[in-house]
Amino acid sequence: MKTLTIHAASSKSAVEMLEALNDFPVELVETGGSCMVVVDLGGDAQIVGVLNALQQYVTERAAGVTHVEFNGTNYAMHPEPDLQPGGL
Repeated sequence: MKTLTIHAASSKSAVEMLEALNDFPVELVETGGSCMVVVDLGGDAQIVGVLNALQQYVTERAAGVTHVEFNGTNYAMHPEPDLQPGGL
């Protein structure tokens, strides 16, 4: 089974991510003073759902980059820019 590991900046943000991803099989892992949120991934539709929910969380909190690991590769998720009508 594939997993997505999210490296939380704090225990508070880890709990917030758990709430944002509560529709998926997710657990909190605390090791050595760091918190990670681990999501077990099924098929492609679930992977897309998890990534969409995580992107929404990252954008809504607008507190910077979230670091994730998938299949041994690290990625950074940035908040989406607030695109207002008439803006760029």
